[in-house]
Amino acid sequence: MSEPNAPARDVTAAGFAVFLLLGIVIASYGPSIPHITERFTVSASVAGLIVTANFLGEVIGLMALGLTHARWRLGDRLLVGTSLFGVGLLLAAAAPTWPLLLLAVFVLGVGAGGLVVLVNLYFATRFGRRSPAMLGLVNTAYGVGTFIGPALVALTRGYSIVFAAVGVGVLVCLVFLRRAVDDAPTPDLAPPVLNARTVSIVITFAMMLLVYEGLEAGVGTWEATDLLSLGSSAQFAAGATSVFWGAFTLGRVLTAPLAVRWDPQRILVPAFIISGVLLLGVRAHLYAPLMFALVGLCAAPIFPVVVSWMTRVIPNATTLVTYAILGAVIGSALVPAALGGLIAIAGAQQLPLGVAACALASLGMVGVISLRLRS
Repeated sequence: MSEPNAPARDVTAAGFAVFLLLGIVIASYGPSIPHITERFTVSASVAGLIVTANFLGEVIGLMALGLTHARWRLGDRLLVGTSLFGVGLLLAAAAPTWPLLLLAVFVLGVGAGGLVVLVNLYFATRFGRRSPAMLGLVNTAYGVGTFIGPALVALTRGYSIVFAAVGVGVLVCLVFLRRAVDDAPTPDLAPPVLNARTVSIVITFAMMLLVYEGLEAGVGTWEATDLLSLGSSAQFAAGATSVFWGAFTLGRVLTAPLAVRWDPQRILVPAFIISGVLLLGVRAHLYAPLMFALVGLCAAPIFPVVVSWMTRVIPNATTLVTYAILGAVIGSALVPAALGGLIAIAGAQQLPLGVAACALASLGMVGVISLRLRS
């Protein structure tokens, strides 16, 4: 083993660990709300502001750490993002008052946003032909974390122990992430020319990732509500949502090897079409839990495949890829809210149609990008 390869392996392992821990934290917010309302004597709607605080922090962290590659080395930015994430978690675990908890969640959100873009970019650009598969696998680690997080909150009967343990784990990862080097894989390539064609492609990628969140965050947020409207119990609905996330994680494992051998369109087009058909099946009152789980299986490869596709068609475009990932971060907040509005207006039975519309819109954007690349 040569010396230059050792840090890369350390950073790779730490990247997987950080994304696993990140998934645990993000999935812990919802189950933690009852504990927050009891501990700080606030309403459930007020306790839900932790999600807003995390989202605002993620946007700032993504912009601050993802758009400064010209001035900061990758290792330095990973160090800052990981430190903010870990320290914020420890502060949140020990916060004695509600305002301090919100502030701590905002701080950890800044670190999380930076890590989302930096780790994704690292895995999308550092492994050559294997980059699509590695990007899918590191996002699988995130999916495993989302599956584990709610169970840990239930086991420890609160968020404090979970946040404290994850915070310690994140700070341990600092030892390895600080060894990252700025070994850009294509140093001879100049940044892409910002002409109208390039900008339009970037915007389309960003919009695709934004709308795609209807399949991931939208179903993850509202599946239980839809199942309750169909007569399921609360326990069964929660279990079915866990099955959705389990299928989502399994899908990323199964499709990671395909991302190396197949063109992006060959994965994305069937994923969106089959997801849409399955959602129409939910609306037609086929067995909804199974249909939603299969949607998770189909939607699993979309995010890593889209990011990998963009790094291929616009080489050396770190800043532009960051903007596209920002589309996914914003979509994870806006699209579930829009679907919630649809449910409030037309009823939970219309949720599958709203998510199917997201799949159809994303499919159209795949076509637009493909046509622009051919012209």
